[in-house]
Amino acid sequence: MEEEWWQTNLRELNAKGKRMETLTSMFTKINKQSALPRHIIESLLRAPALYECAIVEDADKEPLVNMSTDFIRSCLDQLQLDMSDANLPQLLNPALHHSNPALRALVLNNLLKELRRQTSDSAIQTLPSNELLVYVLDELQQPETQCSAAAINILTIVLSQWLNDAGVQSKLVQLLQQNEVVRCRAYELGVMLAKRSADSLSSVEFILDAALGELDNDDVLLQASVLEILVPLAEQNHGLSYMERRRVFDIISSRVQRIEEHPLDTLLIPSIMKFFGKVAAVQPQKIIAGYPHMLACLFELLQSGDEAVLPTAMDTLANLASTVQGKKLMHAQFQPAMQQTLRKYADYIRNLSPPLKIRLLNSLDVIFTQETPASSELSAILKNWYECFASGQQLSHIMELLHTPFPDLQLAALGLLKTLCQYQWGIKAVQGTAGAIEFLLSRQPDLHKDVKYLKWQIMEQLSVSSEFTATETVRFTAYVNEGPYHVQSNVNIATEPQGNQ
Repeated sequence: MEEEWWQTNLRELNAKGKRMETLTSMFTKINKQSALPRHIIESLLRAPALYECAIVEDADKEPLVNMSTDFIRSCLDQLQLDMSDANLPQLLNPALHHSNPALRALVLNNLLKELRRQTSDSAIQTLPSNELLVYVLDELQQPETQCSAAAINILTIVLSQWLNDAGVQSKLVQLLQQNEVVRCRAYELGVMLAKRSADSLSSVEFILDAALGELDNDDVLLQASVLEILVPLAEQNHGLSYMERRRVFDIISSRVQRIEEHPLDTLLIPSIMKFFGKVAAVQPQKIIAGYPHMLACLFELLQSGDEAVLPTAMDTLANLASTVQGKKLMHAQFQPAMQQTLRKYADYIRNLSPPLKIRLLNSLDVIFTQETPASSELSAILKNWYECFASGQQLSHIMELLHTPFPDLQLAALGLLKTLCQYQWGIKAVQGTAGAIEFLLSRQPDLHKDVKYLKWQIMEQLSVSSEFTATETVRFTAYVNEGPYHVQSNVNIATEPQGNQ
């Protein structure tokens, strides 16, 4: 009886004048049932009229498009996606090749969700053929961008099983012959697959080689995109070895050295700096010790005051000094330049626009952050760097920012202060700064709630420090116990009037 009801409504869906009414009825019914039999769901997902309803045409049809998409979503929610089912590709094919990107995204996201579940259970099902992979690869050629990320994530999980398949290889080669947007998607996929293992890298080496070939392109924006895509390749030793064999770092750094010969390459410098900085975050020895002229160029940018390049330059310096090894290498090989740059930061923190001040504070936070207790050697290095920035052992620059009316700026300043209080010298800087303790202990009602919470976290750090007296510690502990959002009560003592005045 139930199956007959669905078949009747599917037939009625062919009558264009009744489609909205029929779909509404079907949508209501499917959402009242927790689990339709699989063969009914499959018959619904194979109905051509359902996909006709989802074609985007004009504003008048939008309610029908939305209803059909919602109905297909309900079908997919009840369908157990069995990746080993040889019939699954054909079942999903109408949606995966539909002109409506929202519908394609719906199916791709469902596939990705299932694959991530299998990954977390360490039970990824083997695909019976390359058919579904070819359909997902087709998505990378679509003009819309909203589905490509899901497609790449799906392929990263399952394509490694099929990398040497002739059909898959042919499809990948086809992607490399398309426009730059499609090619960049192929490069991103190639990098994600290459990261998995040396064998996977070998299978997609032709994609990586094509990406490197783009660095000779005249399109600066394309080159910048490719540099960004290549960064994760250096996270694995086999990826780094490939880049070294292809002399990637030498080729890119030579662009900076020969900048006078090719003035247009000036536009590429921020992207090159970002590339080297991000690689240095995972391979500090390779970059800091191997390419001193790149760092010399970076320090020039940081001294330039050019607000167009300062954000990228600040982020790059933070990446270079984000690891313990990076901090020690920067101290050993570039200490004078680091000191000079941090003194320049002291000027910037007073004179730059608020957004750039926040960027600067965030980059300093990365530099001074240490996930494990710092050695005495590292603590001394960071203390020296901080004193270059602060012009001594105090927090005057930070305190000035805390008294501005901008919550975002206050949060960035407090975030840095919280990081500094991980060190004994940072706590002493708080002690030695007039008004710092008073500000942290104050209960100003007009402060943003996140500012109040960060203040409370800092006081929590100070309350367990041995640098303060017993009386101060009791005071700090009381503040912490009251919580971050405590409101002080105002007690007014009323007095009786004394006689007739």
